[in-house]
Amino acid sequence: MKKVFFWSPHIDSQVATVKSVKNSIQSLIKYSKKFEVSLLNVFGEWDNFNNEKVLKVNLIKNRYLIKRKFKGFINSRFLYLIISLLSFIPLIRILKKKKPDYLIVHLITLLPLLIFLLKNFETKLILRISGFPKLNFFRKFLWKIMSKKISHIICPTEETKDRLNFLKIFEGEKLVVIQDPIIELKDINLKKTQPISEKLDKPFFLSIGRFTKQKNHLFTINFFAKNLHYLDDCQFVIVGDGELVDFYKKKINENNLSDKIKILNFKKNIFNYIKNAKCIISSSLWEDPGFVMVEAAFVGTPVISSDCPSGPKEFIGNHKNGFIYKSNNEESFEECLKNFLNISKEDLSLKVLNAKKRSKLFTPFYNYKKLSYLLN
Repeated sequence: MKKVFFWSPHIDSQVATVKSVKNSIQSLIKYSKKFEVSLLNVFGEWDNFNNEKVLKVNLIKNRYLIKRKFKGFINSRFLYLIISLLSFIPLIRILKKKKPDYLIVHLITLLPLLIFLLKNFETKLILRISGFPKLNFFRKFLWKIMSKKISHIICPTEETKDRLNFLKIFEGEKLVVIQDPIIELKDINLKKTQPISEKLDKPFFLSIGRFTKQKNHLFTINFFAKNLHYLDDCQFVIVGDGELVDFYKKKINENNLSDKIKILNFKKNIFNYIKNAKCIISSSLWEDPGFVMVEAAFVGTPVISSDCPSGPKEFIGNHKNGFIYKSNNEESFEECLKNFLNISKEDLSLKVLNAKKRSKLFTPFYNYKKLSYLLN
């Protein structure tokens, strides 16, 4: 039995990568008896994840970090530094004592990369690219000098793989594409039928995601503020939370749009909103691959997405599985919106069906097949 360790410390349990890690771990356990899976619970971030078949390994026993709020860019980076300093020695000890066959690293990857650079272990290191990587000089330099110590690099999309291959940071044969295990069939099929909690009087366009620069909700707010006729018989609903929430609300009030554009707080169940929406609008500046887009496709709701790097173009294709527009381009977005509103029922049904078929590449079982092949 091969021992597989997962490293994915996080300060926000709502980020998509956490869901991906959780589903990946559970798929290995569910579909195979060949792996003994352990989860490195660095500072208590995984305390609420309970699966009797997963061995949780605590690195920092004191839980004071998990009780503190680290919001904002500077505070979160400060926390990452503390985690790295406190975990350095414990992680080395565990790797030497437990001798896992594989260590798969997802988030805050700098620490395990540095440890493997400084020390030699029997363990094979697998780097999982989470999200669309910003390749600044330091990251490219670190990955380059670390490349010989890394067994494989898992990319969530072909575009990310091609980009890394083009930059020649890693040897080409080490790069593999394994889609995120996004789709939980039973969970989605149950939740999508539940009634939505807010009373929405009109049909609505829907955007979901944290109120951050990346999700770019301001683009769609500004567009509808200039083109109110698209909301004559509809509303635009944004579900999420984040540091820009007050700014978005101010923008909506300044333009007297409170009856046209609704901001709803984060929902544990978003599938019933997806099911009832006219379409999902994603205006992100980058995604890899875009969890809401994939989930909407599985539910059967049409998707309008920006062509940001690196997931949407690959998923939607040449308008085959949805509608795609040039990122941050209002004319292109308006053309897409018009195409959606004017499309025949037959053609729209075909797009929705194609997208649903595509979404099945993102199930835990499909993830397990590709990951287990890599580990074997």
